[in-house]
Amino acid sequence: MAAVALVDHDTRHRDFDDFVARRREPAALLERRRQALERFESLGIPTPHWESWRFTDVGALAQLQFCRAANIPVDAGVLPSLEAPCQRLVFVNGRFVPGLSRLDALPGKALITTLGQALLTHPELVEAHLDRLPGLEDHPFAALNGAFWEEGAFLYLAPGVVLEQPLHLVFYATGADTVNYPLNLLVLEEGAQATLVEDFRGDGRYLVCPVTEIHVGVGAVLEHHKVQEESLQAWHLGGVRLRQDRDSRVRAHLLSSGGLLARTDLFALLDGEGVECDLNGLTLVGDGQLGDQHIRVEHAKPHGTSRQLFKGVLQGKSRLVFDGLIQVRQDAQKTNASQNNRNLLLSRQALANSNPRLEILADDVKCNHGSSSGFLDPDALFYLRSRGIGESEARAMLVYAFANDSIERITLTPLRQRLEALLTQRLCPAGGERRPS
Repeated sequence: MAAVALVDHDTRHRDFDDFVARRREPAALLERRRQALERFESLGIPTPHWESWRFTDVGALAQLQFCRAANIPVDAGVLPSLEAPCQRLVFVNGRFVPGLSRLDALPGKALITTLGQALLTHPELVEAHLDRLPGLEDHPFAALNGAFWEEGAFLYLAPGVVLEQPLHLVFYATGADTVNYPLNLLVLEEGAQATLVEDFRGDGRYLVCPVTEIHVGVGAVLEHHKVQEESLQAWHLGGVRLRQDRDSRVRAHLLSSGGLLARTDLFALLDGEGVECDLNGLTLVGDGQLGDQHIRVEHAKPHGTSRQLFKGVLQGKSRLVFDGLIQVRQDAQKTNASQNNRNLLLSRQALANSNPRLEILADDVKCNHGSSSGFLDPDALFYLRSRGIGESEARAMLVYAFANDSIERITLTPLRQRLEALLTQRLCPAGGERRPS
């Protein structure tokens, strides 16, 4: 196993040289890797002095030594499932596992494969889209991904192609102090439609830095889900870059419940007229956990619509960070954008830091944002108890109702049911498993 140094310059460069020597990739891709490594070195590990990281301290990473894990067999029973027909790619410690994956017949001009395989068979498609999106330039862990990514998923849908079954991408990490950098590239051409689920899970102490790049063409429709259920000893530091063209529609759901520290940075560029973008997030953090969602939506063209609703439920001595920015360019008239962050504190020791923001350069827009953090409503609790419901069950019902509002927005039934079960497990104590009717 090769050491991957986050701090030591010489060790990092030796590992990089050894890594690229074994890859045998095109010169253009190698150059992009070198540029990404240089970007990381110019940025360094974030500190609380960085404005975008002031509430998310990752200094402990500088004291750890991570290794890329060797191939480790994993039992299929530990992997998340959709319990429904789907296309499925499984990656363990950043490497593709064909025996745990399943690809059925695809419609014509649809391609689902690994990014490495696509580089061999369809290099022109990869070259045309990989690393072509803005956003995450100042994200050091996205830069590390750009330098050291080994494998990931590649989805390409030609104009008008509809992917009838969901695409399920499973990323499982295991081992002691391992690191992996999944990179996914998703391209939907004009009028294409797809449903995608990214599932992150693992066992042990590890670092995962995933990046997903999404191109959504004219009139295309994408339903995207990112579900993060990492080990409670793990670090998840990922990013999503999204670009939408004219009249396209995207609904993205970010669900986070695992990890010692879990952060996702999402940048969405609404680069066409008539675009719709709905972002729905739910973060569950327990004692000792930190969850962070950094969201930036940029309206570049007129008549765009974006809606954001991010919720958090905090238990024990936990922390949550939400940083949201809506940017409206000067030419993006008739923009309609909203942003709302709501956090429920179940402990006096829990802390939520919320920072919703607007930057508007156009003068004919409808934009709003808001944030609230607080405890359970005592009047609602009293109402339930006055009707013969015990205190623990009443509290469980109120918490479940608050969080399940986000889950109900998911239209993929098997995933919604799985997450509802997760809510019951995480939020409802024994004897208090009754759900609101």
